[in-house]
Amino acid sequence: MECMASAPPPTGTIMRHDRLLRALAAWSVPLDRAEPLPGGWNSLTWLVTSTTGERYVAKLADTEGASAFRSGLRVATRVQAGGLTSGAPVPLPGGELVTTLDEGVLALLEYVPGRAPDIASSPDLRRMGALLARAHRVLGDGAEDLGEEHRWPWPWVSGCLRELNMPEHVRRAAGRVMEEAREAAPLLRVGVVHGDPGPGSFRLSEHSPGRDGLIDWGAVLQAPVLYDVACAAVLTRDTPQALRHFLDGYRTVDPSVARDLDHLDLFVRVRWMANAIYFADRIARGVRRGPGGPAANEEGLAEAYAGMRA
Repeated sequence: MECMASAPPPTGTIMRHDRLLRALAAWSVPLDRAEPLPGGWNSLTWLVTSTTGERYVAKLADTEGASAFRSGLRVATRVQAGGLTSGAPVPLPGGELVTTLDEGVLALLEYVPGRAPDIASSPDLRRMGALLARAHRVLGDGAEDLGEEHRWPWPWVSGCLRELNMPEHVRRAAGRVMEEAREAAPLLRVGVVHGDPGPGSFRLSEHSPGRDGLIDWGAVLQAPVLYDVACAAVLTRDTPQALRHFLDGYRTVDPSVARDLDHLDLFVRVRWMANAIYFADRIARGVRRGPGGPAANEEGLAEAYAGMRA
């Protein structure tokens, strides 16, 4: 999560197929085809197949978000080195993780097989929770892959609340939530977190839970680890009992999370605060890419404000 209050609208919005294949040639991987994947809020992605049948994912992020994108790639590499499948980047021949284009910042990622979890399934939710706890264990508190603005206590939030054009009642509510979170943090375990562990970021293996994958590390932050649990709570909120099953799985790997749960409601509001900044930033920059209709940003901001006040 970050805001780019003074940045122009994103540059990485359109890329022709032939242009993409020429850019991917920098990886020296013989490619056969690239097929667009369903669009996300912050990037464009393609399923890329080599001439030998190997699959990859190409991901194009906005130039304005390049720093956070690179941080996520470095963290995904560390997660993979720790034994978890993460959709890590494939380095260029010179060792770089991205190539910079007029359209944005491009990376080639390892393809992670598996299915998306069914959040109506308690076994799937437990697998999600266990995998997130394993990722937290691998990452610990080593924030060297992150820029200073994304380290706790989140200077990016202070900058956004100071500079970003947003309704004053939203700004005040966000400021109060962030102040409460900073006051509570000394009581909580702080580490590197995924930042957006929704169902779409998990890939469940058909072979073994030990081969499940956690992908899409572009929102990585240093924060109280409880923040990721709160994100999961928000992102599965429409499914009754989802959080209970998710936490059951998390506790099988890390029972110590129980001592932080008294602050879960606060960090649910922190997630809504981050959403408020995100949608206010999109409105300010005129960004309309992503799922939802033309009013998706305004609806997202209103929902985030309500969530901060819950």
